[in-house]
Amino acid sequence: MTSRTVIKLTLALGGLVLFGAGIRFNADALRWTGIALVAVAWLLRFWKAPAKES
Repeated sequence: MTSRTVIKLTLALGGLVLFGAGIRFNADALRWTGIALVAVAWLLRFWKAPAKES
């Protein structure tokens, strides 16, 4: 796994945990932070890797 993949998975998993905690404790700030982290992980999907030099 590349470091970018690990970052994306960590952001997505952390976002899901925060979203779930926001729903469980009825905390809007946690819920929106979780949504934002999942959105950032989704946007990183479209980030192009730098070209390798030969």
